Amino acid sequence: MKKKTLLFASTLTFAILAPSISVAGSPCGAELCLSDFKAATNVNQCNPEMDSFFKIVKKKHGKFSPSRTLKARRDYLYKCESGNTSDKERILAKFGAIVKPSY
Repeated sequence: MKKKTLLFASTLTFAILAPSISVAGSPCGAELCLSDFKAATNVNQCNPEMDSFFKIVKKKHGKFSPSRTLKARRDYLYKCESGNTSDKERILAKFGAIVKPSY
């Protein structure tokens, strides 16, 4: 957990110090922010990444489809070639098939 927290803090520091370089809405940014959702909700730099993830919503017959949403969000997160597969799957298990939580 310390490793993730350190990575998260260093990435946020980079985002603050280099505002001209943007990864807003990137799958890697979403993975990073969602890996520590509670901490990310307190940091404005994570809002675009989390919003891009939760905007992925699939429907069937006009109703929210958890299974289709999960598949689409999985496809999105796996566009990030770096990262850890188990982290991606943990994120998807928690947030993959739900509507956007309030933060």
